[in-house]
Amino acid sequence: MNSPISVRLFRSLRIRVCLHASILILLQSSLSAAVISGQIRDKRTQQPLAAVNIMVPGSDTGTMSDTEGYYQLKGLESGAYVLRFSMIGYEDLTRVNVELRSDAGTRLDVELQATVLEMGAVTVTAPAFQKNRSAVVSERSIDLGELRADPGAQSDIQRSVQVLPSVSSGSDQMNEIIVRGGAPGENLFLIDDIEIPNPNHFGVPGTGGGPVNLINAEFVGEIDFYAGAFSAKYGDKASSVMDIRFREGSREQMKTSADLGMSGIGLSMEGPVAGGRGSYLFTAHKSYLDLIIRSTGLSAVPQYWNSQAKMVYQLSDRHKLTLNTVYGSDGIEIEAEESDTWSRGAEYVKTGGYLYALGSTLQTQLSTKSYSRLTAYRNEVKYAYNVDSYIDSVTRRDYADTELIQNETALKYFYSLALNPLSDLQFGTELRLSGNQVNSGFSGDTMFQYIPGTENVIDTLQIFDANRVQNDSLFSRVNGFISWTFHPMPRLRTVAGLRLDYYEGSQEVTVSPRLGLSWSLLPNLSLNAAAGRHYQSPDFIHTFSNFMDEAPVVRSKYSDHLVIGTEYYPSEKIKFTVEAYSKYYHDYPQPAWWGGFDEDTLQTREDHYLNTGKGRARGLELFLQKKIFDDWYGIISWSLSRSEAWDARYETWYPWDYDYRQILNLVGGYRFRNTGQHSLPMKILSMQSDIFTLSFRYRYMGGRPYTEPQYFPDLRAWYVNDLERNNSRHRAYSRFDLAFQWKSAVGKNKSRYFVSYLNIQNILNTANVWDNVYNPDGSVTEVLQYSTFPVGGFIFEF
Repeated sequence: MNSPISVRLFRSLRIRVCLHASILILLQSSLSAAVISGQIRDKRTQQPLAAVNIMVPGSDTGTMSDTEGYYQLKGLESGAYVLRFSMIGYEDLTRVNVELRSDAGTRLDVELQATVLEMGAVTVTAPAFQKNRSAVVSERSIDLGELRADPGAQSDIQRSVQVLPSVSSGSDQMNEIIVRGGAPGENLFLIDDIEIPNPNHFGVPGTGGGPVNLINAEFVGEIDFYAGAFSAKYGDKASSVMDIRFREGSREQMKTSADLGMSGIGLSMEGPVAGGRGSYLFTAHKSYLDLIIRSTGLSAVPQYWNSQAKMVYQLSDRHKLTLNTVYGSDGIEIEAEESDTWSRGAEYVKTGGYLYALGSTLQTQLSTKSYSRLTAYRNEVKYAYNVDSYIDSVTRRDYADTELIQNETALKYFYSLALNPLSDLQFGTELRLSGNQVNSGFSGDTMFQYIPGTENVIDTLQIFDANRVQNDSLFSRVNGFISWTFHPMPRLRTVAGLRLDYYEGSQEVTVSPRLGLSWSLLPNLSLNAAAGRHYQSPDFIHTFSNFMDEAPVVRSKYSDHLVIGTEYYPSEKIKFTVEAYSKYYHDYPQPAWWGGFDEDTLQTREDHYLNTGKGRARGLELFLQKKIFDDWYGIISWSLSRSEAWDARYETWYPWDYDYRQILNLVGGYRFRNTGQHSLPMKILSMQSDIFTLSFRYRYMGGRPYTEPQYFPDLRAWYVNDLERNNSRHRAYSRFDLAFQWKSAVGKNKSRYFVSYLNIQNILNTANVWDNVYNPDGSVTEVLQYSTFPVGGFIFEF
C-alpha cells in the first residue's frame, strides 16, 4: 500500500507518476479485474488534486491519484466497499457502500475540502460527513449508497429525505417535501444547475410532489438538502432546497442494466465517449401495471414513462461541457361506479401531462483558484384534467376541463474564487422568462333544495353559468447573489450573503440577506447559527385569479429563518445534531373570501388573493445517524414543533395545515454476508445469496389538523363554517416498513450482479387516515392511506 507523501516530494516524482498513469491507460482495455476509478478535485477551486491517497480501510489495498487527479483502485472483487481519501492540507473523506458491480468497474468522483483548523496531533473524526462550506445549519448530503440502503424510500429521492426531523409528508400516496410547517410547493429542485418545477408523475400545480418520482436514483451521485437558512446562492423558495447532482458515466467500458420496481420497468446504459474524453448515461422507464391489468378489464390504471440522459465531454484541460435531459409523461382514466358516493359531478375523470427539462453547462477553470459555470436550460410542464358527469345512466357530458402549461427559459452564470485559505467568494446571476398558458372551462351547474332526508327537489336555489377562460402570459425574472465565506479566526467560519430578485409579474425587487456562523469548539464539536430572509414569488393560481378579477397584484411572500444548533461526531461513523428553529411568514397570499360564503346566495364573495396572511413555525429537532462502515447502519430523528397561521378576524393563531406537533423516524438495517456458517432459518431467509440485507423504517406523526364542515340537509351538501379553521385532528399516523434485499454475483467470473428485493409497507396494517369523504346523505367515510402493501423488484446488470 502506498504511504502518504507530501506535495513537495510528489512534485519531484512527477515524471514517474505520469509514466505510471500512462501505462495504466494503455492497459485499461485489457484489465479483467474490477476497478473503482474517478477524478479527485479541490471542492473550493475545482482544481485536480495530485498525490491523494485512496485506500480501503482494514486492508492493504490502495493507490494514489495522478497529476490530473485521476485514480484507479484495482485488484478488487465485486462487492461493497468503504473508501478513504486523504491528503496533506485537506480533510479526510470517507465514502461508504461503494458498489463494484462488473468488469466495467465503478466511477466515483470526489471533492476534498481544504483544512482550515490547525489542532496539532488532534484529527477530525468524521470524514464520512463532508459538509458544504457555504452551509452552516440544517444540511444533509445523501449519496447513491444511502439511497440504495433506505428501506422506505423505494428509490424515491424525495422520500429519502423524509427521515429528517425537519421534513414531514402529507400522505403515503404523495411524496411531498413539507419542511418545518411550510407548504408542499416551497422546495427548490435543481439537477446539475437546471431547475425542475416538479419531478414527479401526476404532479399537482403549485406543489413539488406526486405519487411516483420520475428521477432514476441510480443516476444520482450526491444530493445536498437544505432545510432552512440556506445560502444566498439559492432563491425563490421559502423553505428548502434539494440540489441533485447526477453522477458521470463510466469512461472505461459500456455497462447495461435492467430493472423492475415501483418506478416501472426500465433499461439503463452508460459508457465512454470519444475514447474516454467523456461519458454518457441514459435510462428509460415505463409503467408495467397497465400492461398486466389492462387485459382484465379494470380501469383507473396509471400509465407513465420517463427518461433521463447525461453526457459529459472534456473539451480541454480547462473546459468541460455537460448536457442533461429529463422527460416524463403520464395519464390515467377513472370511471366511477353507481355506488361511488364521492363522485358527484365527477363520474369520469381523465388526467394527463408531461414534464421535460433540457440544458447544458460549460464549466471553465479560470485559474488555479477560480472557476465558473455557464448554464442554459428550458423546462416545461403540462397539467391536463377533464371531468365529466352523467346526464342519465348512459350519456356523459363535459363538466369541467383544464389545461395548464408552464415553462421557463433561463441563462445563469456562477463564479467561485478562493481568495486565500481562509476566504472564498461566490457570485452569480440568472435571467429567466416564465410563461403560462391556461385553457379552462366549466359547463355550469344547478343548486337544488331538497326535502331533508330525501332526494326530492322542492326548489331551485341557483344556476351557475357556464364559462371558459383562456390566457397566455410571459414574465421575466432577474436575480443576482453574492456570498462570502471567511474565517475571522481559524475556529470561526462565517458565511455572509445577499440576494436580489426582480419579478416582472408583480413589478417588485426583493432583497434577501443571509448570515451563518459556525464555531468549532473541538475538531468533532461545533456550535452553529444562521439567519436569513427567503422570498418566493406567487404561484400561478394566485396571479391568474387576480388578473381575471382585475384585482391588486399579488406580491411575493417571504419567510424569516433563525436556526441555532450543535453538531457532534463521536466517531467517523456517527453524527449527532440538535437544532432549534423559528420561521416567520409574511405577506402570505390568502383568498379574499376569507369571510367564507354569503349565507344568502351561498356564493364566495371574491375569488382573488391578497397578501394579508402570516404564519409562524417553531421547533426542536434531534438527529442521530450511523453510516454503513461495517454491516449495520441506522438513523434516529425526532422533532417537536408547532406551526400556526394568523386569523386576523379574531386576532388569534390557529394550527396550520401541517402542524403535526411530533414526528419520530427510526431506520435501521443489517447486512449478512454468506460465509456458509449461517443457521438454517438464516439460510432460508437469505436464499443462499452472497449478501442479504434486512432493514426497517418506522415513522410516527401526530394527527394532522383539518376543518370539519357542517351538513345542510335541505341542500344535501356540506359547507365549511366561516368561524372555524382547522378545528379537528385526524388520528396520529404510524407506519412500520420492512425490507429484504438479496444480492448475488453471477456470470463469467461472477463479476455481475443480480439484485432482488421485497419491501413490505405498513406491515402492521395500521389504519392511517388520508382524508374524509362527506357524502350527500350526511354520512362521513374515512379514506385510508396504504394498508399492508408489498412491493418487489430486481436489478440485473448484463
